[in-house]
Amino acid sequence: MQKQAESAPTTVAFDRRQVYRPFLESLNAVAPSRDVFARDLIIPRVHDPHDLHQPPIYEALAQTAELNRGAQMALVGGIGSGKTTEMLLTQKFLNRHSDAVNVFVDMADYTDLNELNPGAILATIGIRLYAWLKRKGDVPDAASVAYRKLRQLAFPQRKLVSPEALEPDYDGEEGVWVETPGLMKARFPDLRHEVKEVKDLALAVASPLLVDDAQITFLIDGLDRLINVERFREFAEQDLRALRGTKITVIVVAPLMLLYDKSRFIQDYFDIVKHIPAAKGQQETAFLRQILERRGVLELMDRSELSSIVKFSGGVIRDLLTLASSAAADAYRDQQDRIAPRHVRAAVNQLGNRYLVGLGNVQRRRLRRLAENEEFNVDDPVSVALLVNRQVLEYFDRGRESFAVHPALAKVLPKPE
Repeated sequence: MQKQAESAPTTVAFDRRQVYRPFLESLNAVAPSRDVFARDLIIPRVHDPHDLHQPPIYEALAQTAELNRGAQMALVGGIGSGKTTEMLLTQKFLNRHSDAVNVFVDMADYTDLNELNPGAILATIGIRLYAWLKRKGDVPDAASVAYRKLRQLAFPQRKLVSPEALEPDYDGEEGVWVETPGLMKARFPDLRHEVKEVKDLALAVASPLLVDDAQITFLIDGLDRLINVERFREFAEQDLRALRGTKITVIVVAPLMLLYDKSRFIQDYFDIVKHIPAAKGQQETAFLRQILERRGVLELMDRSELSSIVKFSGGVIRDLLTLASSAAADAYRDQQDRIAPRHVRAAVNQLGNRYLVGLGNVQRRRLRRLAENEEFNVDDPVSVALLVNRQVLEYFDRGRESFAVHPALAKVLPKPE
């Protein structure tokens, strides 16, 4: 009997998991944004980060969509700056009207972004509008036919063709195209044949809504993750330009690199461009603190630790969540009931070293130069890459733009030998 008692599992009187697990789940930086909305963890900005006297980005985008059907808008910002959140806030704001058809699409959920071809965005719009009509239970035959053709064009098809149906090899040519240079170069290339075809099919699906004068807005996320940013320009010149004049509004997340492109393509092409810089300034700092306070951070750490996390996040929302999460996990491993300064320091070093990985001597010299005298040339490809990868952060405070090394990276950046 004594032996059986010794082998019985020990009862845990205090389960520290119940202290940290809910907090860590609320900090999941890669959790679907819709889940974060459902848990009421979103803290909307109360103004445009570029201008404290202007409404927040989501309101400006939504109001433009309401008043200017067919407008095309772009939202840019670094990794983890809150672009998807702003898009979903925009969608929520637009839903206040009964005739609004607001569709959020993350293109990365549909396909490999870097394998997309022109016409893919148009096809996605037509397919998603068909799904919306079907949920409402009233799909005209013409829209159904157009939808089926859209799917055939959008997705790879495989069918068996009999040898009798195959044409013999064709050796000759009926004619030769001769290019004659003109006096002017068109601003945009002609729409490709397949793009025109997809446009017509997408509009056929949308026709019941357009006839009813509905307010249609597509919010397209994911295109900022294109490896080759020139592909974004191609989509704008083909898919988005095909929608001009259709009264279908498009709000698209664009690559940050295009904001600093010398051609100013993104500024010149879109009706409105909104930029989310890293958070800086008294009001923005308060905004960052509220994000963590909504998640119960003060139950696990003092305000001084909270201030350190806000500081070393550099004003990047994803890094704010990552630092708090890393510090909490370290405190749990340390078997502590609260997050101490040493846990925050460990989290900062971990984040800084993550940004340090892969940086060569050229990039490190550029970062040290910026840290010492604030010199930074955004026209330089190396500098732009540092911005895109968030080793350098862009700020906009009181009408002035500035750049700084990410504070977590600056803490671990080796000094020159």
